[in-house]
Amino acid sequence: MKKHTTPEQMPVNLKEKNAVHDFRITIRDRDHFYKLVNWLNENVGKGEDNWTMEGRVLRALKQGKSVSPKIYIFREDFDTTSSLYLSLL
Repeated sequence: MKKHTTPEQMPVNLKEKNAVHDFRITIRDRDHFYKLVNWLNENVGKGEDNWTMEGRVLRALKQGKSVSPKIYIFREDFDTTSSLYLSLL
C-alpha cells in the first residue's frame, strides 16, 4: 500500500507577494545603508508595514561582501522614480 502524498509547492514569499513596489539597490558601505534607511523612514514611513529589506545587510557588509538586497515597498502612493534617487545617495 502506498501512502498518498501531495506535490510540494514552492514556499510563498509573502513580502514579494504583498509588495506594491520592489527594486534592488547595491549598498556600498554601512554609511550608505544608514542613509537609505533614514530616507525610507522619512519618505515612506517607519515600520515593516511600510517597507522592508531582504537579507542581513549589515552582517554581509561587516564581512566585506557586496550587498544588493531587494527593497519591498507596501505603500501604494510611493513614487517609483524615487528608487533612482535612492541609488544615487
